[in-house]
Amino acid sequence: MVSAAIVAFIIYTMTLNKVREIAVLKLIGARNRTIAGMILQQALGLGAIGFIVGKTVATLWAPIFPKYVLLLPGDAMLGAALVLAICALASVVAIGAASRVDPATAIGG
Repeated sequence: MVSAAIVAFIIYTMTLNKVREIAVLKLIGARNRTIAGMILQQALGLGAIGFIVGKTVATLWAPIFPKYVLLLPGDAMLGAALVLAICALASVVAIGAASRVDPATAIGG
C-alpha cells in the first residue's frame, strides 16, 4: 500500500509538471486515450526500472549478509507482475488529472 501511494504521488507530480505539454498535445488533436497511454507507459517504465535495480542489488548483496531470503525465479516473476500492476493502478489518478487539462492552458488561457 505504501509503495502504491508513493508511485501514485510521483506519477501524479510528474503529470502536473507537464500540464502545458499535455495542453499542447490536446491542441494538436491528441486524444485523451493517447495521453493516458503515454502516462501508463511512463508508470510501467518506472516500475520496471525500479524492479530491475532492486532485484539486481538484492541478488548481488545477498551473499554479504549472514542470513537472506531465497528468492526463486517464480517468486521474482510474481514480484515483477505485482510491481507492474501497482504502477498501472497508481497511474489512474494521474490519467484522470491529465484528462481534465484544458487545451487553452497551452496558450496562456
